[in-house]
Amino acid sequence: MGAPPMTDEGVPDLYAALGLVRGASDTDIRRAYRNLVSKIHPDKGGDADTFRAVQQAYEVLSDATKRHEYDTTGTVVRSVEDEFMDSFAGGSFRDRVRRGEMEKVNLSDQISVRQEKKAQSHSSGFEAWMRSRGNAGVKVYTSEDVIDQFGVVKDSYDAVPLPKIRAHTVRCKRSGVPSEVLAVEAEALPQGLEWGEVLLSIRYAPVNPADLYTVQTGGTYGESRLEPPFVAGHDGVAVVVKVGPGVKGLAENDWVVPLGPGLGTWRSLAVAKEKDLLKIPTDLMPPEQCAMLREMLAAYRLLEDHGNLKPGDAVILNAANSTVGQLVLQLCSLLRLRAIAVISGHKDFERTSEWLKGLGAAEVLQDSGSLKFELESLKFFAKPKLALDAVGGASATRLADALGEGGQLVVYGAMGGRAPHFTWQQWVFQGVQVKGFNVRRWVRDNKKKLPALLESMAKLVNAGKLRAEFTEYELHSELGEALEHASDRGRNTKILLKVTDVGEQYE
Repeated sequence: MGAPPMTDEGVPDLYAALGLVRGASDTDIRRAYRNLVSKIHPDKGGDADTFRAVQQAYEVLSDATKRHEYDTTGTVVRSVEDEFMDSFAGGSFRDRVRRGEMEKVNLSDQISVRQEKKAQSHSSGFEAWMRSRGNAGVKVYTSEDVIDQFGVVKDSYDAVPLPKIRAHTVRCKRSGVPSEVLAVEAEALPQGLEWGEVLLSIRYAPVNPADLYTVQTGGTYGESRLEPPFVAGHDGVAVVVKVGPGVKGLAENDWVVPLGPGLGTWRSLAVAKEKDLLKIPTDLMPPEQCAMLREMLAAYRLLEDHGNLKPGDAVILNAANSTVGQLVLQLCSLLRLRAIAVISGHKDFERTSEWLKGLGAAEVLQDSGSLKFELESLKFFAKPKLALDAVGGASATRLADALGEGGQLVVYGAMGGRAPHFTWQQWVFQGVQVKGFNVRRWVRDNKKKLPALLESMAKLVNAGKLRAEFTEYELHSELGEALEHASDRGRNTKILLKVTDVGEQYE
């Protein structure tokens, strides 16, 4: 039980899955589906694979174009949206029927297991001791780790000489207002590339809130700190121009993005360590969109990793006109999630509201008053299961108040400059769950998952189903205008610093 019926050609028989024959009318298909799902749903004791086969059959046969293709060729047309839906959340998103795989062992079961003799063996005790040591207990040191810690003797290799070029560099002199403490300077490249280093030609670097925060605080980013003067910019996309000794995984003309913060991407040419870079396919997506990969990854992970969502669920998010917000709305539309977009006092609210609805928002609300009462007045009674906070302060409190019982609020930014504050009623009576999320930490811990995820995102971008709005400014000549535009909270676009002039040669 569970395997879908097959035709003589060895392909799934979609009509048989619904108990029909070819030539069935649209009404027959619709009625057969409704009759079956009421009987075979896993919640009522049905088989999960059978239920999934019925769902997939109905999705094809209820669509005139897909049904015609299936009747004609015997194959099923899968759109980019279909592929994304099937891959999201490991393929379990179409219907959350694998509850048994996701249920955690309850406390009484854990106690019972602990009492078994096998759980009290020497090996299990050793394993428990190893776990208690955390990551340090299972760390395996390689030659690369030794090199990172102690370096390589310079006399053991020849540095790769670099051209005499003064590159355009945006340097932060001290903490303060970005327009006052940032300056474009001409900075000579080092004489050569040392062990493990590569020379990068930066193509695009975004102006992100994190970049401006680091400048305003004089080098702070999370738990790390840069000492002024430092080169601004955490993210971007670059091309490898030269590789130094000891570089194994990169070659000239490879495209790369930073793996972590603090690379200093607001410059035309940069020397970086190979270990600090992620290689991406040169044809992955347009380079402007590649410069915003971090935002794309954040939007995807926020939805997949939180809320245990299923089609039809509601998601509420503030800063919905930000880059991450725009991407979340588009992904919600693809996943058939009902997105509630919340934006701060916007000078052109109606126009922005229509734009956000075009991206996928079911409702657009001002970030003021009571979002809960506003949704009730709009007859939006399906309370959100997930809230995404990028603002903090009172805005996060309003999101939490709008959540349904047991809903989850994820804090991934604090553009308002204040920490979220929650009432005791939200903790006790609503059962609100609050969690923090940092996409850089996710990337650090999930490098093996990145290629498949990037491919999935790229398919949507290249098919025109996912796009982040941007405005370009030349790095060396238009920095002031770019910073002024970036300070406009209602801009609805990402500011990108592009590089078309790498600098000047000297003798």
